[in-house]
Amino acid sequence: MKKNIVILAKSAKRGNYCVAGIELGSNRWIRPVSDDEDIQGAVHVETAAEIQPLDVVQIEFAGAAATEIQPENFFYTGAAWKKFAHWSLADFEKFCGLDGVDVIFYDTSRRIEPEAVENFRRRQSLLILPIENISVNVSQFGGEMKFHASFDYGGTRYENFGVSDIALRENFSSRGFGEFPVAESAIATFSLTAPYEKDGRCYKLLAQFFGELQPA
Repeated sequence: MKKNIVILAKSAKRGNYCVAGIELGSNRWIRPVSDDEDIQGAVHVETAAEIQPLDVVQIEFAGAAATEIQPENFFYTGAAWKKFAHWSLADFEKFCGLDGVDVIFYDTSRRIEPEAVENFRRRQSLLILPIENISVNVSQFGGEMKFHASFDYGGTRYENFGVSDIALRENFSSRGFGEFPVAESAIATFSLTAPYEKDGRCYKLLAQFFGELQPA
């Protein structure tokens, strides 16, 4: 099956990519995944190297790969992804619109137990939302740089969401360690991970940032 998708996230995952977007026509979220267990189903670099956020792409899928946590997953085939347009964010908002939820992935924490998700009839692991007062904290753990975002949404402060947005990570990796302002307002794509292998929890990520950065 072939689906036309406007790409709303191309973020870092296991040295490859996590890609997601909205299917045109149905306005359903789709997360293309591979069957490569060594990289936890990430999209291979060679598959999506030329694809950028807001590209409109035709992707051929072999079938659904839905899980309890990530119902939007579909296995993509080996066929090349075909880009046929590029939208602005205004185009996307006009034709598809932003998501409207009270809280981000079931509650206001930065992570959730998989068992808690079972209590919800409507399950989702992808959202695109307007956020405000965004900052990024850069730290080091186990010899690696870690990036976490805090921001306001719907009158609630959310703290310490992992950042998988490639450009944000590259931008702030050169600024040293500490807390840095990012923007007063922006649009962001959020992703809920599969259960983490070390503690079994699902983590909430800021996967793609659409906005103008404040000067360094």
